[in-house]
Amino acid sequence: MIKFGNMRSKLSIILFLALGFALYSCGEDVEAEFDAPAPSSLRISVQPKFGASDLFLDSIYTSSEGYLVKFTDLKFYLHEIRNESNALINAALFDYRERSTLLIETLGEKNKFTSLQANLGVGSEQNHSDPTLFSSESWLNISNSNDMHWDWNPGYIFVKIEGKTDTIPDAIQELNHNFVFHCGLDENLQMVDFTGLDWIDQGDNLSELKLKLDLKAFLQGTNESIDLKSEFTSHSAPSQEFLTLKVMQNFKEALMML
Repeated sequence: MIKFGNMRSKLSIILFLALGFALYSCGEDVEAEFDAPAPSSLRISVQPKFGASDLFLDSIYTSSEGYLVKFTDLKFYLHEIRNESNALINAALFDYRERSTLLIETLGEKNKFTSLQANLGVGSEQNHSDPTLFSSESWLNISNSNDMHWDWNPGYIFVKIEGKTDTIPDAIQELNHNFVFHCGLDENLQMVDFTGLDWIDQGDNLSELKLKLDLKAFLQGTNESIDLKSEFTSHSAPSQEFLTLKVMQNFKEALMML
């Protein structure tokens, strides 16, 4: 004779054990998922400076010549950022007004990038590629490069610096003299090389490299200064070749470890 009460009890026990096992297994999966370490990421930031002071757009500084100077736009490209054969990212666009000090943040392991090399500007092949064909995530895509790509002269602007200055040292503060440096073209491409990098642990598997861009040093130059009174415009035209190259070389020297 079948005892249904006992059978129901046995079925209840079996179902309880099966449910418990399922919940335990699910719990193990969730725990394993939460225990998985976050992938390593690297961030590079650039702090604009004017000598010893942090530089802010639209603020007024005094150059070595005694000129009052105000920077209103500051952008530049780094291209093919790598450590020898280890590629970090193809292109990065620094835009101080729109993105503050951030240059890039991307996946990467700091032990593979104890030094970094990059183009200051965009290498020849990609400089002359169709900017609409880069992926939507690339800073070379026309929707991301915006005013850093020339439509009249196919290619990218490597460095863009704009501002106003007062070149008459007196008691009157009148910054009515514009300066504009839009520098590009293959022949003006520069290479930057940073060694002995100090990646700072920011938590959550994120490490940060801090660079600085000293615009006072940019104007002074190591070999040749830029006199904003007479050297205030370059759109990389043939007649502006000397100033364009000077801007690129001085900019390269002003970009360094913080």
